[in-house]
Amino acid sequence: MADIRGVKVRFSHARLTSKLSIVLFGLVLVFSARAQGGPPPGGGGGGGGPGGGIGLPLNFLQADKDYKFPDDITKYTATDFLMLVRRTDIRSSFYKSDMSATISMVTVSPDRGTQTFKQQIFRRDKDDAFLMITLEPESRKGQGMLRVDNNMWRYDPTSRKFTHTTLKDTYENSTVTNNDFRRWQRSIDYSVEKLSTGMLGNYKVIIGELKANNDEVPFPYIKMYIESERKIVLKVEEYSLSMKLLRTAYYTQYVQIGDSFVPTVQIFQDGLIPEKRSQVTYTNISTKPLPDYYFTKEYLERVSQ
Repeated sequence: MADIRGVKVRFSHARLTSKLSIVLFGLVLVFSARAQGGPPPGGGGGGGGPGGGIGLPLNFLQADKDYKFPDDITKYTATDFLMLVRRTDIRSSFYKSDMSATISMVTVSPDRGTQTFKQQIFRRDKDDAFLMITLEPESRKGQGMLRVDNNMWRYDPTSRKFTHTTLKDTYENSTVTNNDFRRWQRSIDYSVEKLSTGMLGNYKVIIGELKANNDEVPFPYIKMYIESERKIVLKVEEYSLSMKLLRTAYYTQYVQIGDSFVPTVQIFQDGLIPEKRSQVTYTNISTKPLPDYYFTKEYLERVSQ
């Protein structure tokens, strides 16, 4: 994957495939540009009004609505690109509703071989909160992860104990981090250092090099490849403080749900161990309202039994 020759980004309807395409773990990704209309929102505003959550800058959502981007991508300034990142943050998230989905995950590594997992996730993006419960394999069933009020815990139903964790921690020793399950907020966590333009497969992209504003995020430097026409993230390279490539994320399939464009197939390639990679696939996405008690330790304990 270090040398990507093409990028395939598809918009599909609400009926999502549940098949895990191991072929996507290959070194060549083939990209095409086919946009289709998405389904209407699947539920009401159980998440409450947008912008009322934790850590959102003032007018985070409102300032995006009428922003005018340059017609010529070579004319983008750092401010323009940060607003572009903000747009991808907002469009990939659910600020006007709650969200739930099934996650299928395949991980490959030299020491552990191939492993598969299935989780159920519940998100309330306006509060930067989520609950995730493992369904498969049987040996992990009932294990959970909860983020609320800027705190994150793992729960083990066998010991019935909560352990504090962070967004930086990896999930099941894979190339996936806890941060990958939350809402996107790169425009909050990073500032723009450098801009360029180029091609990724057949697509014109704006390439931004960004530096972290805080130490909560897993990677202090990232390089984003955003398609200029549809304003979606195709690829993100993630670096250490010494600018060593630690991971590359590919977003190879999107689905439109209401105003949101959700990356339903995500591939994470280790930058240091080429044989180590993960594919995360979202299916059964719903925007129906969720009860407040879902985002509590008490509920996680109850459903994990």
